Amino acid sequence: MDQKLWKEYPILFGGDYNPEQWPEDSWERDLTMLERANVNSATINVFSWALLEPKEGTYDFSMLDKIVNLLNQHHFKIVMATSTAALPAWMAKKYPDVNRVDTHGIRQGFGKRHNACPNSPNFQRLARGLVEQLVKRYAGNPNIVCWHISNEYGGQCYCDNCARAFREWLKKRYTSLAELNDAWDANMWSHTFNDWDEIVPPDQHTDEFENGGATLGGASLDYRRFQSDSLLANFKMEKDLIRAADATTPITTNFMGTQKDLDYFKWAKEMDVVSWDNYPSFDTPASFTAMSHDLMYGLKHAPFMLMEQTPSQQNWQPYNALKDPGEFRMLSFQAMAHGADTVQVFQLRQARNGCESLHGAIISHADSTETRVFKEAGQIGADLQKLPADLLASQKHAQVAIIFDWNSFWALDFALGPNVRLQYVEQVHAYYQYFYDHNVAVDMISVDDDFNNYQAVIAPVLFMFKHGLADKVNAYVHAGGNFITNAMSTTVDEHDNVYQGGYFKQIEPTLGLWSEEWDVLPPVSTCQVEFNDQSTAKANTVCSLVHLGSAQPLASYETDKFYDATPAITQNTYGKGHGFFVGTYLDQTGMQLLGDRLVDLIGLETTYQPTADSQGIELTTRQSASNRYDFLINTTADTRTYHYEAQPYAKDLLTGKAVNSGLLTLKPYAALIIQSNL
Repeated sequence: MDQKLWKEYPILFGGDYNPEQWPEDSWERDLTMLERANVNSATINVFSWALLEPKEGTYDFSMLDKIVNLLNQHHFKIVMATSTAALPAWMAKKYPDVNRVDTHGIRQGFGKRHNACPNSPNFQRLARGLVEQLVKRYAGNPNIVCWHISNEYGGQCYCDNCARAFREWLKKRYTSLAELNDAWDANMWSHTFNDWDEIVPPDQHTDEFENGGATLGGASLDYRRFQSDSLLANFKMEKDLIRAADATTPITTNFMGTQKDLDYFKWAKEMDVVSWDNYPSFDTPASFTAMSHDLMYGLKHAPFMLMEQTPSQQNWQPYNALKDPGEFRMLSFQAMAHGADTVQVFQLRQARNGCESLHGAIISHADSTETRVFKEAGQIGADLQKLPADLLASQKHAQVAIIFDWNSFWALDFALGPNVRLQYVEQVHAYYQYFYDHNVAVDMISVDDDFNNYQAVIAPVLFMFKHGLADKVNAYVHAGGNFITNAMSTTVDEHDNVYQGGYFKQIEPTLGLWSEEWDVLPPVSTCQVEFNDQSTAKANTVCSLVHLGSAQPLASYETDKFYDATPAITQNTYGKGHGFFVGTYLDQTGMQLLGDRLVDLIGLETTYQPTADSQGIELTTRQSASNRYDFLINTTADTRTYHYEAQPYAKDLLTGKAVNSGLLTLKPYAALIIQSNL
């Protein structure tokens, strides 16, 4: 990559620093302590608007100047934020339209953060003014390695400004009201629109239901797209202001993994580098964290920044457990294994007041370099200094791709039915987990990516199947690809209109079947699937009832209902490739059985079978033009063993020791980064 950030070396190790919350005479000591932990960077100015502009049009950069000068003196790299993620009180008081209106139609008052209406002309004008002044002052500082716009974008607004902007957005999307009415099937419940001004944002006092679902799914989908685009327009406004003064330094904003509000694939096109905040809970599977990293990598098919993680514990989850000794280090290297080129935290110093005072930090309330967490941070920083610059040029490669689709995520949210237990992200993770457990690399991709780069493409619950996608899938399979999908996929088009003529008809050439209906399984259901070798697994949530054409059954339903012994899982040959259909959602045993068959039938290159002794060991590979980097990581709190096949001249970069083929013992949360020549 050509961006300035990726030429920086050593690897950025640091995180959010908020010295404005502390007396100035403590800042020098902070940086001296952080240097002892091998910290080399700081993200600053994330929420400082009220300090930078204490009243409209009056700017005061004196405190930020001192912070920047001190960081420069200590040779810290700077990630400079724009401070537009939290409104100052004077603005909310003077211009109430900058405050969002919630889904119940209530105008929010001053408070919290991430609280600006993206379509408020006053917010846009004032944000532009602040960023212009900020960039004018600090562009050209050689220690600024990245610009960080706003913070953790998300949320919705339903105000009059948004209503007007929504109508304009719709006029660009649809050529006429007639086209819009047709797309939304607006004759439903007398919703036909005869004037653009009749259209209002769908919220919970208009067209959305309190417990989920919407009157017109197409309208609610368009509003979700519009809100994502509105926030993206705010990002692009700030980006353009920065670019006018600084043509090279990368620009980012921090994402939040699988969060629902924004279409990250669309956003990533406007970003120089993706960054994201990784906050697993005490019971988050390592596979889910890995999937989230792979999704962030897949947004641009390029390395990303790990912008935030906690070195010890969160403070906003239901149960904020401490990280075990070594777990902070393990999670840092797991992120790098899946494409991170930085290791950053929230926060460098623990706050003494406010809602983040119990959130962990490298410098804790103990204010000591002798704490367990501080010492572990120092070890991570020292380890990162051992890694070669070539690692930053390395990338991931995969045979398997899994589609993540925000439009399907949204559309399922607006659908009334069929089962409250149907969760989009859970289903994507269920397929990811099998390949993760077998150390098969997976790319997380969008429906717009090139399928031909992959031996297999998996589309879990691809509920929305936009026009033209069927041709792409059928062509991919006919040319030799393998496509796997499951129940509730290919149900609606991009306007939330259900396809007619039978479910899966659009990709009938690929799947060799179609479906007329599905049954819904309550939690007490005993329905199972029986594979052709008589092994069984539990069926969950829904069961699609299919009509076979050329498809062959791999498993059938075992139930006391009328569809007993009918096909549940099928395989079809189409051209040189294959289509696989899974008519239900399987339990973990079922996913294991299914995955084993897919690996065999597709011919994926994998020889690894997890055992009790190796369970929880992750092997992930990055490659540069000249080197291979195997990250062998024990994600568990127990000692594990792993049979590793070493390449010639392999060595662990963290210890400098040669690594030979054979059984390796990994202590709890241990990590090896094994370099070998290609």
